Amino acid sequence: MSGRFVHVRRLTFGDTDAARIVYTPRAAHFAVEAVEAWMLERLGVSWLHVVRDQGMGTPCVHMDVDFRSPMTPPDLLETEVVLTGAGRSSLSFRVTGRCGARLCWEGRFVFVFFSQATGRAAPIPAQYRAAIGEELSNGGER
Repeated sequence: MSGRFVHVRRLTFGDTDAARIVYTPRAAHFAVEAVEAWMLERLGVSWLHVVRDQGMGTPCVHMDVDFRSPMTPPDLLETEVVLTGAGRSSLSFRVTGRCGARLCWEGRFVFVFFSQATGRAAPIPAQYRAAIGEELSNGGER
């Protein structure tokens, strides 16, 4: 776990729309998919574990995406995830999608830990705080 965090996936025909480019809402899917991969690698926990074993959830509560250029199969999409902030219950990220050197989209995303029992925001579990602090102190890079 060192350096930038980049999640790589191949763009497929199933990602496209009638214009033969990647369907716009897929960028949100790609970003959420990459944040989930970040959590597994950087915090050592999967969302399945958080939900099933800890009785919590981590929904995306905010997203803001700017599109820069179209994506087309069979390009490789490299989605970079950078943790930019952590609150009592929230994690904020800058997420960018590139195909090679070409910036395709960039956005800001906020995820919140919540208790399934209360349906309310809950503090980020203590066992993740050290890794989150390390990530933030390194500018989102390890």
